[in-house]
Amino acid sequence: MKKQLFWSVALSVLSAVSSKSILLGGLTLRDTKDSFPIFTDGSVADDIVVAEDNSVSWVATASNGAGGGVSFYFKQNHEEINIANYESMDIELDYSPVEGKWNPDAMNPGICIRILPWDSTGLFGGYEDLECFDTEEYSGTVKRNIKIPSDFAEKIITTSEFDSVLGFAVKYNDYERGNTDGDQLKIVLKNVQLNAKEGAPEDVPLNDGLTDDQRGTVKEIYYPTRDYTVAEADLTDADRYEKHAWVYLPAGYDPEDKDTEYPLFILLHGFGQNENTWGLTNKGRGGKIKGYMDRGMASGNVKKFILVAITEIASKNWGPNGLGTDVAGAGAFVGELRNDLLPYLKANFNVKDGRDNLAMAGLSMGAAITYRVGIQQCLDLISNFAVFSGTIGSEEVLKQYMTSIDENENYKGLKIHNFYMNCGTADTLMWDTYPPHVTAMKAWDRIENFEDYTFPGGTHDFPVWYKGFNDFIQMVFQPPKEQQPEEPKVEKKCTRITVKRCRARKTL
Repeated sequence: MKKQLFWSVALSVLSAVSSKSILLGGLTLRDTKDSFPIFTDGSVADDIVVAEDNSVSWVATASNGAGGGVSFYFKQNHEEINIANYESMDIELDYSPVEGKWNPDAMNPGICIRILPWDSTGLFGGYEDLECFDTEEYSGTVKRNIKIPSDFAEKIITTSEFDSVLGFAVKYNDYERGNTDGDQLKIVLKNVQLNAKEGAPEDVPLNDGLTDDQRGTVKEIYYPTRDYTVAEADLTDADRYEKHAWVYLPAGYDPEDKDTEYPLFILLHGFGQNENTWGLTNKGRGGKIKGYMDRGMASGNVKKFILVAITEIASKNWGPNGLGTDVAGAGAFVGELRNDLLPYLKANFNVKDGRDNLAMAGLSMGAAITYRVGIQQCLDLISNFAVFSGTIGSEEVLKQYMTSIDENENYKGLKIHNFYMNCGTADTLMWDTYPPHVTAMKAWDRIENFEDYTFPGGTHDFPVWYKGFNDFIQMVFQPPKEQQPEEPKVEKKCTRITVKRCRARKTL
């Protein structure tokens, strides 16, 4: 009887422990399990619900290959960890397409696990993909151990200078999987465990080496404009509005110091995106491109400039937080640029005059607008251009395009001072036309300084575009090479944050 009672109690305890381990979800870090700290501003999903068992559910929607998802911090206090200290992630989740919201011809759902570096703004802003995988069934449960490659920390360092990581994201992968825009996937995230390497040191706080007075600031602006797809004679009050944008001001910018003026950089987004997509923000650390600008300007490798991140949709469909799919509105951007945006920025900020002090760059559709509006229609205003993952068509179309510019009497003698382009080798949208564009643009005698970069394995996605942005800001607005000072000698100095690596220290 006593033995029977013992086993009855023991089985009850085991059952309770087992039930708790199954039912109670959450994130385990360094043997400590807690609830999932949701990075709300960095998530793109509907119906985000935290259940009593600590699981988190949401609905993500297909959108031009950029299906949504939810981002999470690794730590409750939102501090970083050092990714070099960890070898793998265990993840458990349920998934199911939403009834009536799934293309029957699409593949089984795909899921991406993204790692968010310290300068990330979330799901699409500054991430690095850790692993994308296909599910084996239409709906079901995934229990997966995801290895963190030995070179992943170096990959993070290459893009963010440190291996400090803010969190992770679980994204619905609708990229080239047969999904229709609007398809929806429900995900229930149950458990995540981050596994440290044996003997790994404790994570250390991030210190990017900059002081507060070396950091630029980000401001929101609203400038008056109108719908340029509507004829002026037909305009109504509904066709006039104030449009939202983000402005980066470099460290030391003083609005009262009218004698110190800065070049201006206009940054455009891609199809299905908007003025927020590049991740520039006045929250947190401001996003990856702000980090690139702050650190580049502090080191002297980047000339100080003002940047405006806008939506090039010059119609009522602009937003705010718009869909970015109005191609006609994008094509009409020249009117807004000339008549509204540039006059507003020059009236409200210390912007330096002259076409050599104006740059335009864009990704994908924004690259097309850089070609079609920036160069073809505004070469009299702008002399610096960059196109990320963007072309304008076949070799014949490109030839006709270049001829139209060369034969334009208004552009006689006007050079493109700097031109940069890049693309990923796995970009199925652009790669076929990209190499001929490089050859033609490199040979165009209208361009003075030309640079290009081929991103090995890069797709039509932000790792390629962030690389392009960082490359371009190193070359734009710099004095002519013959006027530049000699490069200082570089002494290699080994330091350790969580991984041994050598950093360059300038010596005079």
